Amino acid sequence: MPETTSFADELRSKSALKQVPTQVYIFCFTLTALTLALYGSVPNWFFIANFMFWRLSYNIGIGYMLHSQSKTMGFSNWFSSWVDTPKHAWLKKMLENGCILTDPRSRKEIPYSLNDYPHEFNAWMLFRIIVNIILANDLVSYFVFALVYWEWPAAFNVFDFLIYILGFALIIFALWSKSDAHRVLGNFAWYWGDFFFLLESDLNFDGIFQMFPHPMYTVGYCFYYGLSLLTQSYTVFYCSVTAHILQMVFLVIVENPHIEKIYGQLGTPTEELRQKEELTFRDQWGFFSKKRDMVILWNLSLYHASDIFTVLIIVYSMVISFCIPSWEYHLLHLIAWRLFHTAGLGIILKKQSESNFWVEKFSSPQSAFDNWKKLYNLSLTMNHAMFITLACHCCRVMPDNIIIKPGDWGFYYFKVSCGALLVGLNLYVSNAVHETLGDFGWFYGDFFIQTIPAKLHYSGIYRYLNNPESVMGYAAYYGLAMMSSSYRVGIVAICCHIAALLFSKIVEEPHMQRKYGPEVRPVGGLRSEVLKKGKALEEDIKKTTETLKEKLASKDKKKE
Repeated sequence: MPETTSFADELRSKSALKQVPTQVYIFCFTLTALTLALYGSVPNWFFIANFMFWRLSYNIGIGYMLHSQSKTMGFSNWFSSWVDTPKHAWLKKMLENGCILTDPRSRKEIPYSLNDYPHEFNAWMLFRIIVNIILANDLVSYFVFALVYWEWPAAFNVFDFLIYILGFALIIFALWSKSDAHRVLGNFAWYWGDFFFLLESDLNFDGIFQMFPHPMYTVGYCFYYGLSLLTQSYTVFYCSVTAHILQMVFLVIVENPHIEKIYGQLGTPTEELRQKEELTFRDQWGFFSKKRDMVILWNLSLYHASDIFTVLIIVYSMVISFCIPSWEYHLLHLIAWRLFHTAGLGIILKKQSESNFWVEKFSSPQSAFDNWKKLYNLSLTMNHAMFITLACHCCRVMPDNIIIKPGDWGFYYFKVSCGALLVGLNLYVSNAVHETLGDFGWFYGDFFIQTIPAKLHYSGIYRYLNNPESVMGYAAYYGLAMMSSSYRVGIVAICCHIAALLFSKIVEEPHMQRKYGPEVRPVGGLRSEVLKKGKALEEDIKKTTETLKEKLASKDKKKE
């Protein structure tokens, strides 16, 4: 397949600047940039509407085209009915004259003719033009909107200086993550080429893809929050969050199903996975039944006594808690459940790992594991419920303290929004952990089921972190602390997080070493990539230093 050019390359190419598509790109985003001249003549909501128009054109417009293409080849079929007719010969001519292809061997431009390439490739080339127009205007309209709401601080102080440093750091990091993602993906994947046709390649996890999931849509949008800090505008922040959420919805609804459809079918289950499925899900003596176990309150069944029992304990505890106004009582209640979860269940798991302690107390391994699952889920659910109860009792809508000035509702709502985002992050991480581990890993199945092959796989969110639940699994606690405006809740959140880290260090890690041995990865993908880039930077600095020393030494010799 011939190589295609990126949008940035087309803007730098003299030959591309003479073509109609490139001229259309420049005209459109220049027109969008010139809307800044309307500042003061039109209300500020005009710039918000302009940005949201292009953002929705991306998420809904491109999203619809890709979704239709993935399901029914809709865009390719529309392309055939439109371009392959004499009435629209001008579009065919524009495509042939406006698209630049490069020979991968000679690196020279080659002529493009629709008759020389498959129908799907030609449809993709037209789709690229549409994408370039929308993406360029989406970015430019956002910068225009941010500039409209930017104001220089009245009295520039150290706090403002730190905000600017952090803002520029986020923008630079976003630019690096986007450029590194483009390096890994190439133009084919960058422009969603696999929605139109497939190349002989596999999913590549390198660079930024080794550090973060979906980096183009996650950390690639850090510049939104960097500009929010630079402008110090709540409007820019809320619009940025909304736009980012729309992008994540685009990922979930459009891209993820297609990735699963295309690349999820490429891999065949390993012998270890087949054996694991057979041992854990057999109807007669498997460790899991067809009915999914309740995880927190998910998969709740009113026909199972254990599920009803869990719900009744939660309701009973929370009703009594809300009848007692003392926050000290709720704190003691939470401490009791946290000690039971960390120390009590931790001792059970550790002894089970070392001497099969828990299984020996029951008639069969299946019965032991079934009772453990119910006990663990009850404890975990009660810990979360009691923390929420404590946060509600300690909540102050507008506290009078040194962090928030009385009546500063803007900062209060900003803080609550950040707390809600942390809660959302926690829900995403926990869901990703459960999707990767399944019920088997979620309930520590390898502590109880000895017949499962001791084979370790790092996939999903575990590709980036060795233990994501202990690192980010308590983000919701910090979010609730921010939303409640209570330092007490914040301190308790830190203590709960420390308890979880100790649980992982004392119970989980020794078991992993004992069961999987050398298969246990010393560091996660994020940390290993940072260390690799740190070593590369150190080597570059050494080479540069040696080169400078050699040049200085040569100059000194010449002087002598």
